[in-house]
Amino acid sequence: MFFDYKFWQFLTNPSKLADQLQTSSMHGFKKRILCVFLVGVLLFALRDIWGMNTESVTSLLSTMTTTDYTIARYVSLVGAIVWSFIYMAFHFFGFAYIVSRLTTIPFKKLFPLQLLVIGVLLIEKAVVFLVFAMKGAATSVSFLSLGPLAATFLDNWYAILFLNQLTVTTAFIIVLQYQFIRTYTGNIERKGFIWLLIGIHVAMALIVAAVGFIPLESLFHSLIEGGAGNE
Repeated sequence: MFFDYKFWQFLTNPSKLADQLQTSSMHGFKKRILCVFLVGVLLFALRDIWGMNTESVTSLLSTMTTTDYTIARYVSLVGAIVWSFIYMAFHFFGFAYIVSRLTTIPFKKLFPLQLLVIGVLLIEKAVVFLVFAMKGAATSVSFLSLGPLAATFLDNWYAILFLNQLTVTTAFIIVLQYQFIRTYTGNIERKGFIWLLIGIHVAMALIVAAVGFIPLESLFHSLIEGGAGNE
């Protein structure tokens, strides 16, 4: 038997996806992978072109030439595209590998689930980007996360960035993954497996928050200082 990979249908019913993966062969999955990844690259590129998370580049405009600034913007765009691949590849392959090691679910059988996860994450980023674009301004924290609340009473920027990674989407993804895994295995192999899933997402949030401390402005300065403005 065969079944078609229907994103919206399985997004609301991951248990059905788990059942069908065990009894039938899947059609149209590779096309969905290509589509989701292309949309992800486009979204990350548009965010960068519009100016999200490019504060370190904008500051160069007042200290260097227009040529240097233009080069920096192109470098920033390339960096955003590369990061989009890393971001999506980790959620697709990396998380699937982690879960496959913790359960008896074959590695590749988790790909359909993780494509749903990537889709949800891209929808969240698209919503945030759309709201920022409509307002004509952006912030370092997402209104869908705990970041804005944390910023009102915390002075530790790392803690704020960490809580900014914990969104309503994160909670939805955890439920999505838990329902799929519970259905596929027939019975969660470890008591309290949902807490293990939560722990993995918290660890990921800690890592992503740490990435926010990479001195991007210094890196851009180092790159541009060897460019056209210093010939």
